[in-house]
Amino acid sequence: MATEPWRTQKIDLEFIHENSVISVAIKNTQHIYDLVGVCAGFGVEKAIVCPGSRCAPLLIGFGKHPDIETISVTDERSAGFIGLGLAQQSGKPVVLVCTSGTAAQNFTPAVTEAYYQNVPLIVLTGDRPPEWIDQWDGQTIRQKNLYIDHIKGSFIYFEDNTDLAEKALELALDGATGPVHLNIPIQEPFYPESLDRIRFATKSQRPQRNNSITIFDEIWEELQSELKNAEKVMILSGQMAPNSELVQMLNKINVLIVGDVISNLHGTNNVIKSPDLLFKTDDDSLAPDFLITFGRSVISKNLKLYLRKYKPKVHWHIGLGMVGDPFQSLTKTVQFSPDIFFKKWSNQKIQIHNQRDYQSILAESQQKVNKEFNSKLEDTDFNYFSAVQKVIQRLPKNSVLHLGNSMPVRIANFIGIDYSGIDVWCNRGTSGIDGVVSTAVGHALADPDRPHTLIIGDLSFFYDRNGLWLNHEFPKNLHIIILNDNGSGIFNTIPGPTNQDGLVDLFTTPHNRTAKLTAQEYKMEYWSVGSMDELEKALEKSESGILEIFTEMKINTKVFKKITTN
Repeated sequence: MATEPWRTQKIDLEFIHENSVISVAIKNTQHIYDLVGVCAGFGVEKAIVCPGSRCAPLLIGFGKHPDIETISVTDERSAGFIGLGLAQQSGKPVVLVCTSGTAAQNFTPAVTEAYYQNVPLIVLTGDRPPEWIDQWDGQTIRQKNLYIDHIKGSFIYFEDNTDLAEKALELALDGATGPVHLNIPIQEPFYPESLDRIRFATKSQRPQRNNSITIFDEIWEELQSELKNAEKVMILSGQMAPNSELVQMLNKINVLIVGDVISNLHGTNNVIKSPDLLFKTDDDSLAPDFLITFGRSVISKNLKLYLRKYKPKVHWHIGLGMVGDPFQSLTKTVQFSPDIFFKKWSNQKIQIHNQRDYQSILAESQQKVNKEFNSKLEDTDFNYFSAVQKVIQRLPKNSVLHLGNSMPVRIANFIGIDYSGIDVWCNRGTSGIDGVVSTAVGHALADPDRPHTLIIGDLSFFYDRNGLWLNHEFPKNLHIIILNDNGSGIFNTIPGPTNQDGLVDLFTTPHNRTAKLTAQEYKMEYWSVGSMDELEKALEKSESGILEIFTEMKINTKVFKKITTN
C-alpha cells in the first residue's frame, strides 16, 4: 500500500543547523553523493550518463565530482555500448547512469555483452520508491533484478548503506570482472538549493589485495604427465583482449598455437590463423590428443564442428569465471588467468612429447590455405573480401581495429593479421549487430592518441546510428568503414534462406540507403567508393569520418563460395 503522498515533502526540524536550513534534497540524496565518492575510490574515471529526472542526483553527483569525467548520451542503448567500449579500452570500471522505467531496460544489450566479455560496468538506475511500483506512476516498472541472468550481482541501494556500494564494486572487480547493478529508489525532491552543499565520501577505496598467486605443484605434475603422453598438443585461444605479455609467454612454449583474429595472437610465432579454412576437412590427423583452451568464443564454425567430431582425449580450459564447453570434451578446468598460467608454465622445466611432425603438418596446411586464398581473390570483380584485405593491409601501425558482427568479422578472420601492433575488438559475447558503432566510439574516446578503424556492415551501421549522437565532442580518431551491399549478405552464404522461394528478402532486407546524409548530419567527412582504385585513393586521403564501400551482394556471395569450396 502506498504511504501518504505528503511524506516526501515534510520538513524535519532536525535539518536546521546554525541558522541555515539544509536542503531537504541534500538529505534525500547524500547517500547518492557518497556512492559517487565510492566509485571514484574504486578507480572509476568516467561515467556515461543519460538525461532524466529520477536520476538527477546521480547526474549532479557525477557531474560535480572532480575526478570523474561525465559523458552525456541521450540514447540509453548506445550509452551502454559506449560505456562498454570505454571500459574495455581503458581496463577500468565505467559507470552507466539512467532514469527509471524502460530507460533502464535499454541498457540490457550492453550489460549482457559485458557479462559474456567480463567487462566491469557499474550500472546505476534511478527508481521510484517501492511503494509507488505498480501504482500507474509515470516511468515506473519493476526494476529489481532487471538484469538478473547476465549480471554478477544486483543490489537495491537505499540511504545510509555505502557498505553495500563497496560490496557491489568489489564484486565487479574481483576475479573474472563483470557488470553489477545498483537500483536506487530516490525520494523527491531531487535538486539541491546549491551545488556548494554537495559533499562526497572520501574514505572509501578498494582494499589492497595480495596479488601473489600460487599454482599448486599437483597441477604441474598432471600437466607434465599429459604432455609427455600426448603426441599432438594444441593450445587454442578464443576471444581475448590484446595482451603482448601473454604473446611473449606463448612464444616460449613449444606447442602448436591456434587462434582466430579476435584472439589477438598475431605476433605469436607460427600461429595457425586460418582455422575456418584449414579445418574444413575429414582428415582426423589434424585432431589433437590434448587440447588446452583459454579465452572466450571461437569464430570458426569449421573448427568447432571438427573438434566436436574428433574430440580430444584430454581437454583443459584455463581461465577465471564462466567456463564454456563448446566441443563437449572438457575434462579439467584450471581457475587461473591465462597470462599467469602460461607465465608460470614458461618458467617450469616441463618435458613435452616431440611435436615436430604435428606442428609441421599444420604449418604446411596454413601456408597452403594462404596461397589458395590469395589465388582465389585474384581476377575477381570488386568484392568485400578484397576490400577488407586492402583496408587491413593499410591499417596504421599501433592502431585499433573494430569488427562488426555478421560478415565483417568473418571476412577479417579469413584474411587474418600477420603482424603485431594491431589490437582487435569485436562484440562476440553475444555476437549481435546492435551497439557496434557505439562500442567503437567508446574505445576511441578512451584511447584518443591512437587511430581506431571500424569495419562494419550496412545494416549494423544504420541500426546503431545513434552511437554518433553524443552530447560530447565526437572522437576525431575514429574511421568508420561501411561494407554496403544493400542488405544482410550473410543470409546468402548459409544454407536455408535462399531456398525459401520469394521470402529471401525477409532475411537479406534490401534497403537502398547510404550513409551520406548521416555523415552530413553529424558533420563527418564522407567518401564513397565502388572499385579497388577508388578505395586505394580514398584510404590515402581518409583517416577519420565515414568511408562507404559499395559492392554487389551477388558478387560477394560468389566470391565467398569460391573461397570456402575446395
